[in-house]
Amino acid sequence: MGSFFRKWWRLLAAVFLLSVAIQFFVRPPAALSRADAAHAAGSFLFRPVYATVDFVRHGISSLWSHYIALAGVSRENDRLRREVAALREKLQENRDSLLENRRLKELLQFSEAAGKKTIGARVVGHDISPWFQSIFIDAGVEAGVEPGMAVVTPAGGIGRVHKTYSGLAEVLLVTDGRFTADVIVERSRVRAISEGMGGNLCRLKYVSPTQDVVAGDRILFSGFDGSMPKGILLGTVVSADRPREGLFQKVQVQCAVNLQAAEEVLVVLSRPSIPFRAGRL
Repeated sequence: MGSFFRKWWRLLAAVFLLSVAIQFFVRPPAALSRADAAHAAGSFLFRPVYATVDFVRHGISSLWSHYIALAGVSRENDRLRREVAALREKLQENRDSLLENRRLKELLQFSEAAGKKTIGARVVGHDISPWFQSIFIDAGVEAGVEPGMAVVTPAGGIGRVHKTYSGLAEVLLVTDGRFTADVIVERSRVRAISEGMGGNLCRLKYVSPTQDVVAGDRILFSGFDGSMPKGILLGTVVSADRPREGLFQKVQVQCAVNLQAAEEVLVVLSRPSIPFRAGRL
């Protein structure tokens, strides 16, 4: 211990004297309070020390205040983000409800204008098979739905009921290869048979090269086979090729309804006007 003081006594003495001097000039004794000249000289000499200490103190205080403020802002931002996410979700729900109400209103107006007894249904499933095109609706036997009944929307035809169950029915889409129906070209009144070809397309069969069918023609169900209501839109011709060899044109039709996006449909509650055999559509 003695060796420590012998080694560092000069530094310790300097620190002690400096501390006494600072205390003396900052808080002078009452007896020396009138020694303004000496006090002023000391203040001038130690002004850099005061400024440095004050700068460090203010810097630390400012840093701490900013840290507390930033922490508060971060918490507030998190709360606002949660509120914005909740509001966006609610807005999306309101938009979905608005669109659904609009679709249901269109279905109701179409049902009233059709002059046929119908029942509304929701699409509850799709056939995942790559070979078949069908959907499932939440109206079945107890609702009076039977195989062969037409399924439509205000935009156009969807298909025909294929099988019925309790609370459920399978609908064969117009794009399924097993679906056929008698159709007519709206402009030229040319008749043909529509057959599904997958995707959102159908083909027109038995159109001779001399018959007037061109791209852009609207194709309607004729109602002559009794399976689909007369005048319901099937779609629009996208191509009509007259081959050099062959008896018939190759006509493709784009369906008016996006069948994979349909959500609500109408089932026409009337049996086909011609004998219908389930299993052969």
